[in-house]
Amino acid sequence: QPQAPSPGDEDTNNNNNNNTSKSALQDNIETKGKNAYYFAHAHKANGPKWDGKVEPKLLAKQESQHEFKKPAFDYSKSNIRKYAFLDEAKAVKLYIDLEGIGEKCTDEDITLEYTSTSLNLIVRNYNPDEQEPLCLVFGKLTASIDGATWKKKKDKLILTLTKTNEGQWHTINDKGTPDHELL
Repeated sequence: QPQAPSPGDEDTNNNNNNNTSKSALQDNIETKGKNAYYFAHAHKANGPKWDGKVEPKLLAKQESQHEFKKPAFDYSKSNIRKYAFLDEAKAVKLYIDLEGIGEKCTDEDITLEYTSTSLNLIVRNYNPDEQEPLCLVFGKLTASIDGATWKKKKDKLILTLTKTNEGQWHTINDKGTPDHELL
């Protein structure tokens, strides 16, 4: 004849039918889903196991795929101090006398970088004995520009800055007084 289960046996049987390895937190999240009180704790960390040390641990090392080139704006001091300045309605031109630049420098030796409000000209290999390239920097122009180009002649460089808005420029920089000696 079958025996009637005692009250303690019934609870044990129900717990055995359910997965006893679940925690109350997991059970609450399973039954109530995203509305569970403990839902925020449902995310499991999937990083490496903690080694018990307080010091940071390097997880991975890989080579950079980017070539880091020193931007021309790092040269903060101009060593080109003489130039001629021509203000036209739609453009500003700078004439920089550099004797023999047409023969001494290739097009790759000349770098012109600009933003709408700044300009930086770098001339490398003009003086092979000197490590420093020639540099002309304007940290803040009188007004904004849309573009800047250069032309190399036999004994000079000509920079042409295209103005964003037509207007008169009394100087190239925004200080109101020339940064350099004007010719």
